[in-house]
Amino acid sequence: KKFIDVLKNLAIAYKPISTEIFLKKSPRQNLEINKFSPIITNEAPLEFVKLQENIKVMKKVDYLIGDGDNKAINSIVELHKSNVPISNINKILSAGLLGLKTQRKLVPTRWSITAVDDTISKDLLKKIRFYKEINEILVFTSEYNGNHYEILLIPGNFSFEVIEAEIKFNGVKFWQDYEGFQGRKNYADGVVGAYYTNRLALTEYLERIQRQSTAIFFREINNYYAPLGVGILRETCRDAFSKTPEKFNNLEEAFSSIQSRLKLDVNIFREKSFLLKEYGKQKKLIEWF
Repeated sequence: KKFIDVLKNLAIAYKPISTEIFLKKSPRQNLEINKFSPIITNEAPLEFVKLQENIKVMKKVDYLIGDGDNKAINSIVELHKSNVPISNINKILSAGLLGLKTQRKLVPTRWSITAVDDTISKDLLKKIRFYKEINEILVFTSEYNGNHYEILLIPGNFSFEVIEAEIKFNGVKFWQDYEGFQGRKNYADGVVGAYYTNRLALTEYLERIQRQSTAIFFREINNYYAPLGVGILRETCRDAFSKTPEKFNNLEEAFSSIQSRLKLDVNIFREKSFLLKEYGKQKKLIEWF
């Protein structure tokens, strides 16, 4: 119980807190690497933990964790609008501190990250779907730690697709998920959590420029052997959207530029894209007048 209380205090703290940790026995020298969890080294059973200083909590966080009548979805959106960092919102939800008082419980970190990304991007889309379309083709790019992103925005109603390609010594493995203007009802079980982090970065940008567009994310994965969490993918895409985009008159020019930075043939991505196959097929009302 005391450990859970300390965990909750660390989750709501705005800044890092000095913490004293006591172990039952010496750490065991071991290295564990798998695709589902961060690198774990020198594990040891915990005996006792205590905070060495008072925690600092943002007023909005303090208010919402004390509101047992507000649903978690509403609290997540309100925290984001109050500029509480996504990483803090993830920890607060994971520690079971948001939502109706009778329904609060600890949530695995992977689930809380996806829940936060999904909730915020869906809320932003409520307004984005009513914005004007962008009027030119834009390309954004960013790379971090073996993850290379090429992000293509083209004029059209909001739709979103992620195509991932992992380059291995014995070939290339692909994952893919997409949604149309009305969104999707089932979980993105191809791209999984990265799908929702990508969509959050995209919707934050579209809200910032107050436009909507068709968006296709191409992710090329090289030498990415250790899981670092989908949070780095969100920040990589945010970094892409913080830069001035390349602008093109047509898709051929855009893909020529994208090809210059990819190891794989860009036509492989083009052939797999559902949104590119459908793009331009549906006429707009203005074309009938």
